[in-house]
Amino acid sequence: MTGPGIWIRIQHRFGPRMPEWIVALHTVLWGWVLLLPARAYDGQAWAFFRSLEDANWMSEIQFGWLMLLLGLARFGGLIVNGARKTVTPWIRVFSAAVGFFMWVGISYSFAQSGVISTWLAIYPVIAGVELLNIWRAAHDVGEGYGSP
Repeated sequence: MTGPGIWIRIQHRFGPRMPEWIVALHTVLWGWVLLLPARAYDGQAWAFFRSLEDANWMSEIQFGWLMLLLGLARFGGLIVNGARKTVTPWIRVFSAAVGFFMWVGISYSFAQSGVISTWLAIYPVIAGVELLNIWRAAHDVGEGYGSP
């Protein structure tokens, strides 16, 4: 089925996968913010990120591009998953697992600064949402949605 059939599949699958779309958008926007001219790493809560940059591990710009590209790749996977007649839930399992470790790492990095801030109410929650996304996508695998 092509044409309208693709649109119907996307609409049918979008609702239950909305948390995955929201986290993908959050990832893209996080990367975009790091690519803005003002330095985010200069803030006190970003001390651990700054130490990684100082150790030549990953600069703010490099991390910004990584986040932006991970978010865009996730959007691509969700589009493919929503448009195909036989869905590919393993793409969703993998991208949610990458997202989980990414948000846990970001939470850890902020925690290392010793600064209590809004990060505590945001990034660990997003990591928890990623666990839900992994469970839902794995459930789709178990239901046989990945079969031809």
